[in-house]
Amino acid sequence: MDDERLDPVRIPHPLSVLDQIEQEHEAEEAAHLQACDTPWGQVLAAYIDVLTELITSQSEGEEPGEETEMPGPDR
Repeated sequence: MDDERLDPVRIPHPLSVLDQIEQEHEAEEAAHLQACDTPWGQVLAAYIDVLTELITSQSEGEEPGEETEMPGPDR
């Protein structure tokens, strides 16, 4: 049996491997989002507005089952 294969110094910790994979995916995702034409600031602002409206309407006693239409981003 080859003892070098089982040397704990050469085997990376599983959490460090997962961290490395996560960092690689974060970099790819950030590059993809920057290359995309979607106006993320407008999309996030629309979501915040709708969530605020939902919270306000529930605190004023409106029915929670009423649906609010989500505005789409203007392209």
